[in-house]
Amino acid sequence: MPEFELVDAHQHVGDLANVLPNGMVPESASSAFEEDAANRISAMDAAGVSWAVLQPNHGYLKPEGIADTMRLNDLMARYGQHAPDRFRAVFGTVEPTHGAHSLAEIDRCKHELGLDGISWHHRFQGCYIDNKWMWPFLERMAALDLAAIVHVNAESSLEAAWRLQRLATDFPTVRFLAFDGLWSFERAGEIVFRASLTPNVIWDISGPANYLVLENWVARNGAETICYSMHGGAQLQQQIEHAAISDADKALILGGNMKRMFALD
Repeated sequence: MPEFELVDAHQHVGDLANVLPNGMVPESASSAFEEDAANRISAMDAAGVSWAVLQPNHGYLKPEGIADTMRLNDLMARYGQHAPDRFRAVFGTVEPTHGAHSLAEIDRCKHELGLDGISWHHRFQGCYIDNKWMWPFLERMAALDLAAIVHVNAESSLEAAWRLQRLATDFPTVRFLAFDGLWSFERAGEIVFRASLTPNVIWDISGPANYLVLENWVARNGAETICYSMHGGAQLQQQIEHAAISDADKALILGGNMKRMFALD
C-alpha cells in the first residue's frame, strides 16, 4: 500500500467547558503556549500526521467584547509563527453579534495577522449559520480570499447543514470547511444527498460516529469534497486506506484536499 500524507483538518485551541453544561466535561488543565504547541506536535507525530489546520475554540469568555476576540486571534497567529511547517493553515474567529467591529477584525486577521480564514461554531456564538449578519462577513472574506470553517453539528438546528449550503451557494468563490456533520445517521444521509450542490464545501468525515460508505460518497460527490481529521483516529484512517476507491482519491481525502484548499505545495 502506498504511503499517504496525513493532514488533521480539525484542531481547536481552547476549552469546551466554558460553553457546555456545568459538569458535562472536565475543564482542561491550562498550559503555556509553548507547552500546548509542543503537545499538539507530539500527538501529531504519534499519529503520523504531517500538519494540521488550527482554529480557536468558540467558547471563550468575552467580558470585554471585541478586545477578547482580538486577543484570541493574536494567540492563533502565534501558532502559525511558532511552527509554520506543522500548523500550515490557521484560522481566527469573529462574533456575528459584534457587527461592523467584526468586519474590521476580518481585515486585521488577513493583513496584520496573516491568518488563512475565519471559523464559526454558531450554536456557541448566538445565531443561525444563515443569520443576515453573516452575509457582510462572507462578502469581505471573498474579497480577501479567506477560507471559512463552519460547524454543522447534528444536534443543533442553528447549525443545520442546509443553512451552510445557503451561504456556500451565495458565495461560490469562498472555500468552506464543514465540521461535525456526519455524527448522526439522519444528518449524514441529508449531506450525502445534497453535497454535490455546493462543490466549494469540503466535509470533515471524522467524529464520534461516521455514518458514511466512502465508495458511495466518492461515486456521488467526488473525493475532492471530503477530508480526514484526527477526530476519527486510526480506525478512520484504515477505513479510507482500505476503501474500494483509487489511490488518488485516498490521497485527496487523507491530505491532498487540504493542500489544494490552501494552495500548498
